Amino acid sequence: MAALIELAGSADYRDRADAGRGLAGFAEMPEARGPLLELVLDDRDTFVTRVTAEALLRRQDLAGLAVVASALAAN
Repeated sequence: MAALIELAGSADYRDRADAGRGLAGFAEMPEARGPLLELVLDDRDTFVTRVTAEALLRRQDLAGLAVVASALAAN
């Protein structure tokens, strides 16, 4: 998970999108929540936002929905 968190800070939108997809699998873990929220709220590329949100919602559980809901509340 540490590598995914590092990848989430990449300048390349494709890396950030990949990190969002990967981190979505760890949405129930507290250390993934911050980076996931940043990716859902990515202000550099909406592709990252969409891919990460889709991966979180595809989980169909409370952990994924909580991150997406937190992002909506933050905006």
